[in-house]
Amino acid sequence: MHPDALARVLIEYRYWILVPLSVVEGPIVSFVTGTLSSLGYFNPYVAFWIFLVKDIIVDGAYYALGRFGSDRPFVTRLLTKAHVTSEERARVRVLWDRHGWRTACVGKLCWALSPAFLVMAGVVAVPAGVFFRYAIGVAVVQYSILMTLGYYFGRAIGPVSGAIRIIQFVIAGVTLVAIVYFRRRLRA
Repeated sequence: MHPDALARVLIEYRYWILVPLSVVEGPIVSFVTGTLSSLGYFNPYVAFWIFLVKDIIVDGAYYALGRFGSDRPFVTRLLTKAHVTSEERARVRVLWDRHGWRTACVGKLCWALSPAFLVMAGVVAVPAGVFFRYAIGVAVVQYSILMTLGYYFGRAIGPVSGAIRIIQFVIAGVTLVAIVYFRRRLRA
């Protein structure tokens, strides 16, 4: 979605559009919402709770899918095709037991892998209370940082569409540097 269009949609529909947009692209939407909050379009506390509740529901759905669907024949075939053995399940369980916060951070912040990490938490039967404690903790930190950055730096960067454009360039630059760095490390 083009940054100008995203800003216009957020301003026009405000809170009603936050949930569907945040499901599609939560981090960018939370930053833009923080920026728009500094301009008076959103109450940052209401928006924060919308993001947090959305995250808890989505994470809970992934967890439930793993927890209650892991014994289904279809899921068993998928895990077998993905070469997820009982030893690997045991390793994942050890990660959740020994390094719960790290595993939750990696699992929730690696956007492409997040659903798989959250489903695997259910598959390896991480207790629901432990899972939600980690998931909520990571979500609170993530959305607090993103909305705060949007709120305080959004005005300094300029108009909303310009801010999003700058963020895209920064992300592209960081990604390019990371690719070059890791390619050199792999060659060495």
